[in-house]
Amino acid sequence: MNLLLTGNGEREKSLRALCEQRGHRLPEHGPWDAVILPLPQSRIDEEYADQLPRGQTVVCGKTDAFFDRLADRRGWDLKKVLEDERFTKENAALTAEGAVYTAMAHSDRSLMGAQCLVTGYGRIGRDLTRLLRALGSIVTVAARRRESREEAGPNSIDMPDIHDVTGKMDLIFNTVPARVFSIDALRRIRLHALLIDLASAPYGVDPADAENLGVQYRLESGLPGRYCPLSAAMILLDYVEREVRHE
Repeated sequence: MNLLLTGNGEREKSLRALCEQRGHRLPEHGPWDAVILPLPQSRIDEEYADQLPRGQTVVCGKTDAFFDRLADRRGWDLKKVLEDERFTKENAALTAEGAVYTAMAHSDRSLMGAQCLVTGYGRIGRDLTRLLRALGSIVTVAARRRESREEAGPNSIDMPDIHDVTGKMDLIFNTVPARVFSIDALRRIRLHALLIDLASAPYGVDPADAENLGVQYRLESGLPGRYCPLSAAMILLDYVEREVRHE
């Protein structure tokens, strides 16, 4: 296939090398079978968009209203990779592994026996909870849906009850792309505790609030592309090869 890769992050560098290994061509000028934008948030300016013909297949992550209107006006065929079941499952596993690595690298205590809070119980929350428990962590899961709390098992709480438990935690992992941590909840976090935000914008925490309150906070959205860029590139190219028709 003829592919146009944009972005210069570690995932994109690995993707470029992987495409060449698999025999795909990477011409600077079209026609292209697909244009691949950076993940997880995909953006494009109108000047660059002028190079893309009507009907162009564009592989992207999350998009904003401006992007969607632009794509609609120009008749692009959007392939939203984060809506693909197989990709999101594989990406969640990489994210969970990267979150554990981040905790090990930046916390001053072992995960074994650590009190951990995981907010959200989607794909990433499930995989992360499983990994943490396998390492001996004591995990509390906060989820809005009763079915999710039942699935998560012991120590599961409703999302509004976060502020009751943050003061007991050594490690906090957020997977919810919404402001679930209030100022009151942040104030209760212990000095040695580490809060790792895995969500995309607007994130689970206002980074300015965390800084002002002295919370040890790491914003780690888009983690696979930095933690394991080759693996992240592999699952992205696998998706492209499955979903993009080669003309």
